[in-house]
Amino acid sequence: MTVFRRAPDRPPVAPQQPTVHPMTYYEQLAEAGALYDFLQTNMPDRFSSDREFRRQMLDVLLRRSTIVLPEVEHELLCDLSSALSQFLTAVERCHNKQSESP
Repeated sequence: MTVFRRAPDRPPVAPQQPTVHPMTYYEQLAEAGALYDFLQTNMPDRFSSDREFRRQMLDVLLRRSTIVLPEVEHELLCDLSSALSQFLTAVERCHNKQSESP
């Protein structure tokens, strides 16, 4: 006589597997090496004023671009410099407050 045992339930997707997303138009442009030029010519206002959009596009350029873009590296270094400057200013203010306290 055959004995059947119920196999333990497993999740449909293992936690380590990345989910699959369709490739966006911006990712396609980045792989073709044309995204940065597209942003500079067709969307300069949004790219410069919308911080979230800018961050997303720089991320796409870093992940998907097949060529090294010195302009993107320069923009990222400028952002890093600005962030570090703000950090140092905040630390200096905090340090000054602590030195003023008895």
